[in-house]
Amino acid sequence: MNKKLVKLIIPLCIFILFAVILLQKANNRYNKTEVIEAMVNNEEENDKIDNKSKIDYSQTSWNLQNLYKSEDEWNNELKKFTSDTRELKNYVGKVTKSKTHLSFALDIKEKLDIRLDKLYGYVKLNQDINKNSYKYIDMKEKINRVYKEYSNICSNLELEILKLSDKEYNKFMDDKKLNKNYGMYLKEIRRSKDYYLDENSERLLSNTSSISSLPGQVYELFKNMDKKTNFNSAEYKTALESSDRNERKSAYQNEFIAYNDNINTLSGLLIGQVKKNVFYSSERGYKSSLDMYLKSDDIDEKVYNKLIDTVNDNLGSLHKYVSLRKKVLNLDKVYYYDMFTPMVEVVDDNLTYDKAQGIIYAALSPLGKEYGDVIYKAFNEKWIDAFANDNKVSGAYCLSIYGNHPYVLLNYNNSLGSVSTLAHELGHAVYEYMSSKNQNYFNSNPSIFTHEVASTTNEALLYEMLIKNAENDQQKSYYITQYLDLIKDTLYVQTMYAEFEKTIHELVENNKSINALVLDDIWGQLLTKYYGKDYELDQLAKVGWSRIPHFYNSFYVYKYATGCSAGVSFAEDILKNGSDNYINFLKKGGSDYPIQVLKDAGVNLTSTKPIEDTINKFDSLVKELDQLVGK
Repeated sequence: MNKKLVKLIIPLCIFILFAVILLQKANNRYNKTEVIEAMVNNEEENDKIDNKSKIDYSQTSWNLQNLYKSEDEWNNELKKFTSDTRELKNYVGKVTKSKTHLSFALDIKEKLDIRLDKLYGYVKLNQDINKNSYKYIDMKEKINRVYKEYSNICSNLELEILKLSDKEYNKFMDDKKLNKNYGMYLKEIRRSKDYYLDENSERLLSNTSSISSLPGQVYELFKNMDKKTNFNSAEYKTALESSDRNERKSAYQNEFIAYNDNINTLSGLLIGQVKKNVFYSSERGYKSSLDMYLKSDDIDEKVYNKLIDTVNDNLGSLHKYVSLRKKVLNLDKVYYYDMFTPMVEVVDDNLTYDKAQGIIYAALSPLGKEYGDVIYKAFNEKWIDAFANDNKVSGAYCLSIYGNHPYVLLNYNNSLGSVSTLAHELGHAVYEYMSSKNQNYFNSNPSIFTHEVASTTNEALLYEMLIKNAENDQQKSYYITQYLDLIKDTLYVQTMYAEFEKTIHELVENNKSINALVLDDIWGQLLTKYYGKDYELDQLAKVGWSRIPHFYNSFYVYKYATGCSAGVSFAEDILKNGSDNYINFLKKGGSDYPIQVLKDAGVNLTSTKPIEDTINKFDSLVKELDQLVGK
């Protein structure tokens, strides 16, 4: 789901998208994996209360006073920030007067950006552990207003840089210090040159930025405040993993009905998001909405399309997996709510948070001492808010604030899946930490494209260790199923999401009618295609698209799939050849475009080889599991 506030998307355009990005990045950057929720009976709830009483929350919660000691201090800093932006405003009209002017202006901007990240991060983190509080919504509105004024200053400065002739621009870039510290930032400005409109049009688009973000904001309000179900995120996930089919069916229906009851509203929001993308991409002269979003990471559309085509050409492996699930669980047909329960008996369903830490240390030990030292900091310096509660948002993510440590949100529930999520988010956290320690602010912003590589590498290493060290066939079978589910959910399912997203944008771009029924039908067809003949599509499953928050961070989900492919490749290389190459990759941060950074580290995502290798890994695991359960 870039930085520091999750600055996920480099400005695609000088005004409108630049303004939208910083407001979205805290929500979007790190993968907010969707965690599902479930219903428990009173006895189970009492057990949970007893277990909660044993948790030392002082050690498993964030200490946000490290950012600001109080909200008064935050408010004072916001006022001071507003005042200090005047220093940058003084450079409007003369930022390109000389190398000295440009260097001084960017130095001021860098310091202001770092402060703004911290201001925004404090609100974001507080809001996500107090989701029913309007106080933090109000604080977010305050900082949004301040940011709008600040972004106008930045946009004016960027416009001056944009208007430089190529000769003048290249003269600036010949300065080694300027190029080293601000080269990537300046390149991003220049790359938008072909899509810049006249100043009046740009000003008009800039003023619509707050409107353009409304679909995602309203969706978050529905999901976190208005959606009515009987359970929190961790409980729903537990119910879907239950061996009792009636329990998981009931939980599934309760959850999906809450979305189905609001399906026309939700379809209106998603269609609004798509139409917004089509409008901006068309006005700026991009080939398509997809082209506009991929340009932010300097990604060719061929990478996106090759992913979908390669996965579609190899769906047989996923069909085998679904058929094996049907056979092992002795089901008549596989429904949506049958896709999450373990295929084999869970070998340890009480992996406490302390146990999880030990597993993580062991699994990530091939990454070396330097990496392990950062993990130690994360566990012992309150980087992680670990456990679910009714006031906390669902899911998991990592948010990094430059000059501070990363913050990881979890909804830990003692399952191996939660251990895997912990490994995933720590992948983001260590990546951010190492990048920040080795790069200046503008170059320390890894793309989400490479971020998902860092997170999936950790998960792959986790399962490789567990499978290798399994004490018996039962353990080995269970760990294989978990590795299979990782690849299924990250490569196959996220590619399905990417195909859905591409399809609905193309419909709008071709002036086709689109509504809730159309979205349901497209989603249903994709489920049937991806899961095969042994999957039974029920009507309620068709509304699954409405539960995916990442669709409001457009053309994001494919990065999970490419990240999985690269992560599996890295894991195998680390186990064979050591971690030096990988650690160097992490330290490069955002100092180059993601495809090039990965190429330098030996993973070429312009080819289909990493995807094919991951599919082959999946296929071999399916075959091995079939042999083990057939013994």
